[in-house]
Amino acid sequence: MPKITPIQSYMIIMLSVGLMNHVIIIPLLLEASKRDAWLVVLLVFVASPVWIGCLNYIIQNMNNQHMKKWLDQHFGKFLSAILVIIYSLLLWLMGFISLKDTLTWTIASYLPQTPILVLAGTTLVASFFAAFQGLRTIAIVSGILLPFVVILGHLVAIANFQFKDYTLLFPLLENGTTPLWKGVPYVAGGLLELSFLMLLIQHKLTKKTGFKSLMLMCFILTGLTLGPLMGSIAIFGPDEAANQRYPAYAQWRIVRLGEYVEHVNFFSIYQWLSGTFIRVSLSIYLLGELWNLQKRRWLPVLFGALAMLVGILLPMSDMAFLDSLGRFYFPSFCIFTAGTLILYIGRIIISRISQKE
Repeated sequence: MPKITPIQSYMIIMLSVGLMNHVIIIPLLLEASKRDAWLVVLLVFVASPVWIGCLNYIIQNMNNQHMKKWLDQHFGKFLSAILVIIYSLLLWLMGFISLKDTLTWTIASYLPQTPILVLAGTTLVASFFAAFQGLRTIAIVSGILLPFVVILGHLVAIANFQFKDYTLLFPLLENGTTPLWKGVPYVAGGLLELSFLMLLIQHKLTKKTGFKSLMLMCFILTGLTLGPLMGSIAIFGPDEAANQRYPAYAQWRIVRLGEYVEHVNFFSIYQWLSGTFIRVSLSIYLLGELWNLQKRRWLPVLFGALAMLVGILLPMSDMAFLDSLGRFYFPSFCIFTAGTLILYIGRIIISRISQKE
């Protein structure tokens, strides 16, 4: 079975988790924490070596074993099945949330007359075929897309430097520490996706990841949140930035290259669709991989894609969508991911003590 290198896995994660941190989290974080939002990101990053260390310890002890087999071995088939079902639900939500947010932005910005069935259908068909071909295909596509995404990200940051006033980032904590705690679930939810995904794909890597490389990946993902977040506050101010639905896209709309080149926000379409394609492909691929069905591995992939299409077509306002993310998805994801890290470490320690005795 073909495997990928750790570097390829990081490229996938940069596009997949990067979309979450760069696009989906920022409007929620600005609304919750306003000017203090960038401080929340730094505080969560300071605490990240703790859970990165936990993640690295678990990966080293899994010995490239498939997640479901490892769970069966350490927790029994009943508890293992419950955990796999929860993992499957979160994987499906990971793809669904990204796809729905992307389609909402697409219809609002540049394709208002295109039926949502056409937009969702074409995206899911492409993602299904990428997932069906396997993780190596997703990794190769990520390697092609990522360099241009990075270049365009630096372009918008440098081009808009003339409009930025970084004094707007201060003063901090005007309203006490309450805004900090409100923003923690969003930032933690984005960064914890690194551990969530690495545990599911570690058996597909040619060699084990180390603490330093995982910490570097966490640093990069933090930068993907911090860059556009600070840019939004510095350009638009904390109040106006908090009222924007897509702050990262708003920064593209004001880009000017000299006196005669402007309205280059079409570059953002490439960035956004690259992240969405990889994220949706990865989520439905892992649905098939997680259940470890030998002959019918494609069934969960197909079911996940069809379920996403049905979910997209159901009527749901954008306000209700954002409210459900803030109230339910991010707190639940943080609690489950952090809780399972603690649970796995506890079980590994108990197993080692039992073996010594």
